[in-house]
Amino acid sequence: MVKAISNKRRAASEANGSRHRREAAAAFIVILGAQTVVEYAATYLIKEPMYDSIFTGAAWVQELLNGHETRFYEALGMAKPVFLQLCHELQGDSGLQNSKHLGVAEKVAIFLRICRTGDSQRETRERFQHAPGTISMYVCASSLNGNTEHEIGFFMRYST
Repeated sequence: MVKAISNKRRAASEANGSRHRREAAAAFIVILGAQTVVEYAATYLIKEPMYDSIFTGAAWVQELLNGHETRFYEALGMAKPVFLQLCHELQGDSGLQNSKHLGVAEKVAIFLRICRTGDSQRETRERFQHAPGTISMYVCASSLNGNTEHEIGFFMRYST
């Protein structure tokens, strides 16, 4: 009889332990799920602007245009009059136009800055405060515009 009672107690204790393990495992899964949801929300749903400097690329280009000639040349690799003529020629002959977020001068400055300094996309994004797609789109559009013979002739004509 004592043996039967002790077996019942052992079985009840094992059932209790098993139930506690299941509850602990369920609690762990709930906590893990909640942590996953929070991490997902923080990464993909709660957006914080990355390029939020008040000193935009357009402001930087304008500052260069209003500033010292040598600083302009060091930043973009050409004199101000040549830069302005390049912008004018690209607008007239290549159809380069202002877009919703970028003016012609800033588009040309992005391209020239990369050519002049060899800046990476990341450095260019930071300098001009634009997203990666914007930077790569205007670099490719500027370099592969289809009018390369005219553009090369233009550079040869105005860079001397």
